[in-house]
Amino acid sequence: MSSNGIDKLELGITEDINLGSIQGHFANANPPPPPITALPPPSNGAVLGLFSFGSTTIILSLYNAHASGITIPNVVVSMALFVGGVSQFTGGIIEFCRRSTFTGSVFCIYGAFWLSYGAILLPGTGITAAYEGEADMLGDALGIYLVVWSIVTVMFLIVALRKTVALIFVLAVLALTFLLLGIAEFTGNAAVAKAGGIMGVIPGFGAFYIGLADLLAADPFPPFLLPQGVIKH
Repeated sequence: MSSNGIDKLELGITEDINLGSIQGHFANANPPPPPITALPPPSNGAVLGLFSFGSTTIILSLYNAHASGITIPNVVVSMALFVGGVSQFTGGIIEFCRRSTFTGSVFCIYGAFWLSYGAILLPGTGITAAYEGEADMLGDALGIYLVVWSIVTVMFLIVALRKTVALIFVLAVLALTFLLLGIAEFTGNAAVAKAGGIMGVIPGFGAFYIGLADLLAADPFPPFLLPQGVIKH
């Protein structure tokens, strides 16, 4: 081979080596971005909300029904503030993170209800003390308060008509419970108040049922399942 041919061959090898070095340098300087991994969705907050609502509702309803001769319901204040209020509200926030507007709204609204109701019963707030000597006015104020919550529950009930039979039943009885308790405050009728207390136990245990059904459905190996009566669209 001539010296001219050898020079051309060496030049070609040198160019290939230089080009490869340059390409490798830029490839290392700009590595591909790491793959984006999707975060797992948050856990189901409905179970937390249902058990919080159910336990607090049952306790207050038994007090309203004068179970074991109890006529003063103020022991429920701690349950109303921390379990029915904070715990249930937290369940609602989790549901909003899951993009569930209905359940998030339900648990946050009723969590706020329990916080407000606990504040009414809490002596330090001075809410009931402001009505000292005005028992009729306090009854009317509480009556309006409870009837409005009955209306809120009816609005949730309308949306629930396309969900499950269990949820429809719980909300329907809860709306009636609020209405009975509101009427009792307006009229001062102890029998109606007791009936409202007895009625309130039903949606409390209904919430337990739905919460347990959801827990079992989420378990990969449940011992059994509970039907909720899903309504087909």
